[in-house]
Amino acid sequence: MTLRERLREAGGRLHRGAACRLSVDRRALVALRVALGGLLLADLLLRARSAAFFYTDAGALPRAALSARYPLTSQLSLHTLFGGLWWTALLFVAAGVAAVSLAAGYRTRTAAVCSWLLLVSLHARNPMVLNGGDSLLRRTLLWSLFLPLGAGLSTRVGNVAGGDGDAVDSDSDEYGDAGSAARRCRHPAAAALLVQPVVIYVVNAAIKLRGDPWTDGTAVRLVFGMESLTVAFGQGLAGYPGLLGVFATAWVVLLCCAPLLLLTTGRVRTAVTATFAVAHLGMALTLGLGLFPLISVAVLLPFLPSGVWDGIERRGRPVVSRLRTVGTAIGVGGKRRGPVSTSVVDGALRRTARGSRGVGRIVAAALLVGVLVWNAAALGYVTVPEAETVDVTPEETRWDMFAPSPPTEDVWYVAPATLRSGATVDAIRGGAVRWTRPDGHLTSYPSARWRKYLEGVRWSDDERLRRRFASALCARWNAAHDGSERMEDVTVYAIHEPTRLDGAEPARRIRGRAYECTGTER
Repeated sequence: MTLRERLREAGGRLHRGAACRLSVDRRALVALRVALGGLLLADLLLRARSAAFFYTDAGALPRAALSARYPLTSQLSLHTLFGGLWWTALLFVAAGVAAVSLAAGYRTRTAAVCSWLLLVSLHARNPMVLNGGDSLLRRTLLWSLFLPLGAGLSTRVGNVAGGDGDAVDSDSDEYGDAGSAARRCRHPAAAALLVQPVVIYVVNAAIKLRGDPWTDGTAVRLVFGMESLTVAFGQGLAGYPGLLGVFATAWVVLLCCAPLLLLTTGRVRTAVTATFAVAHLGMALTLGLGLFPLISVAVLLPFLPSGVWDGIERRGRPVVSRLRTVGTAIGVGGKRRGPVSTSVVDGALRRTARGSRGVGRIVAAALLVGVLVWNAAALGYVTVPEAETVDVTPEETRWDMFAPSPPTEDVWYVAPATLRSGATVDAIRGGAVRWTRPDGHLTSYPSARWRKYLEGVRWSDDERLRRRFASALCARWNAAHDGSERMEDVTVYAIHEPTRLDGAEPARRIRGRAYECTGTER
């Protein structure tokens, strides 16, 4: 064998290996689509509880304040067209319809595009309540726009059962071989779905290793010492410092092993993926991190190899068969209608589809390169030019959850407010004012969004944010109370309790300014 032949053979093996590791089973894309739709709907339902407070002009961040603080980001939001609750509610309903359609596989491409646009708009309306899970959900949905989310085990109504009995969504046709045995999707966006979580884990590991708490095993003890963050089993685990030390070391080691998600295949990849999924589910059961752990589990679905989906498909075939029988009986199933266009039109459509796919691949590849450069800049390995018009920088958006070290104090807020009757209530939680630490995450803040927003207000030197927050508390209370029960003034206190490994220290009460409910500071 000549040198050229050997190089050609080695190149072929390298190409096949990369294609195997950077492609995604089409059935995994369907599972991801369903998960994304469900997560989008759950996110909307959770946000709806504080929609008036966070997304209207009567709330904590009216449109004028948003434009002043985020001049570029605010231009990306449809939610800023009107400031009333009616407009916010209308967009929430539209996003909910798109999410349900995405999960069901109905008009998949349209539903995905609408979901992403409305999600970007919602995030741009109030960046102060966003967390890492929001960014991960938004980016994953973006990659999904380039991919055949309806191929494989589609539930789209009215499409055909193919020769193998699997429904095929119309947007899978442009990618071809939806019913093939391999069912692999090879696309830069598919590679991005796999690269993105690995980049997140690696960046987070690199930042964690820069701090002592993660290398000496005390970091998780500090995290679980924050009672305002722990939920369910987390409060019980806080009493086992030795076990938490093991968890800290194990998590850092697992993060460092994240490249195995890309380098391995088959059962090894399945095992690594399952380990990360179990870790994230453990977070969901112990820490009040919102939907972040569940979003993290969802983005791991594309890593599952074809053998896993083969097994799931075999076990689920009887259920699918029954559903198809029911669908046919009620008139929503059946065979696909034959083509109605002429061959000339079909040829034009095929040429257009090929052109759009080529552009999509180029755009997805460029975005993937941009993500890699951005994360390298977040770690300080790449220097990016500064721009005054940009609202965020790589350092501000890097994946530094609890890194390089967790917070060393627990913080909660109390807002005693005076009513016209002379009574005093807590404007944040309602009811009597309690200065002692609330019992757990669910009583410390109305929601995880409140926690994130109040962290931003606390660290900001913008007095207008504090004034608007107090005004929004007044408006929220007075919208539901009349007469002597109306609120006249409010004062916001931040209660700081240091988290110590050798026992708790006395909490410090930091008093903010008092505000009249007319918006005038006292």
